[in-house]
Amino acid sequence: MSDSPIYPLTVRTGDTESISFTLLDNGTPIDITGRSYRGQVRSTAESTAILASFSCSISNGTAGQFTCTLAATTTAALSAGQAVYDIEETFGAVVNTLVQGPVFIVKDVTR
Repeated sequence: MSDSPIYPLTVRTGDTESISFTLLDNGTPIDITGRSYRGQVRSTAESTAILASFSCSISNGTAGQFTCTLAATTTAALSAGQAVYDIEETFGAVVNTLVQGPVFIVKDVTR
C-alpha cells in the first residue's frame, strides 16, 4: 500500500499503549492467519535509531483482528516530543505498511 492511512498517536510515558486493528475488504473481515505484524517509532522516518518497537499479535485471525502494544517500560524510556511510527504486515514475501503517522509523546503526571 503506497497510500497507507495516516493516524496520529499520543503516547504517555510510563503507560501501556495499545492499538487494535480489524482488517476488512469491503466490510468483510480478511483472514489474517499466517501473517505477521510489526511496528516501530523513530524520531524521523530517515533516522536509523529505533526509539521503540511495538509488540504485535493476532487476536482473532479469521476475524482479521490484531493488536500492537508498546509496553509501559518501553514508553517510560521515551522523551517528550514528536516522532513518527508505522505498522507493517508481512504475508509471505510481501510487506505492506498498513498505517503510519506522527507520535506525540507526552510526560505522565503520575509516576
